[in-house]
Amino acid sequence: NVAPLGSAFPSPLLFPLKNLARTMASSVQAMDPWSSVDTLSPGDVNLRRQIALRYLMDGLHVPSDEIVITNGALEALNLCLLAVTRPGDTILIESPTFYAALQSIERIGLKAVEIPSHPRDGIDLDVMEWALERHKPKACWLMTNFQNPLGSLLSDAKKKNLVELSTKHQVPLIEDDVYGELYFGD
Repeated sequence: NVAPLGSAFPSPLLFPLKNLARTMASSVQAMDPWSSVDTLSPGDVNLRRQIALRYLMDGLHVPSDEIVITNGALEALNLCLLAVTRPGDTILIESPTFYAALQSIERIGLKAVEIPSHPRDGIDLDVMEWALERHKPKACWLMTNFQNPLGSLLSDAKKKNLVELSTKHQVPLIEDDVYGELYFGD
């Protein structure tokens, strides 16, 4: 009787597998064979359109042709890192941080500068500003909403200050917002 709290994935016992199997079987029979390659990068047009509409509901205009479907959040984060860094570059991360972030940083050959984070208040922006000036990083990789592993949530004021800092120093901010929709109230 172990509850796997170290994973962000729901129990597979919660999925209606029999209904899913039945639906998939009938869908595959009616599927155009070319549709299996139509959805390769940048991804399914209809899905990208739906994501753009979702952004629009939040007040953000993001054209669907600027959306790329990836094989999970970590692939997207790795692509972001690869777009703005080269091996040997320095990036800023929270400490503690998500273990897979450290693996990605090591695999790409980057140097990480750790910025302390508090379980309630999140990243220390004063230390971050000092690190931006001292280390001249090429990017910042942060989780501002329900940071893993601490669970901290940056206030809107701190998020605004974070964006102002990264803009002032012209450093791309890569936000891992995988848990951003878990917020349901005050």
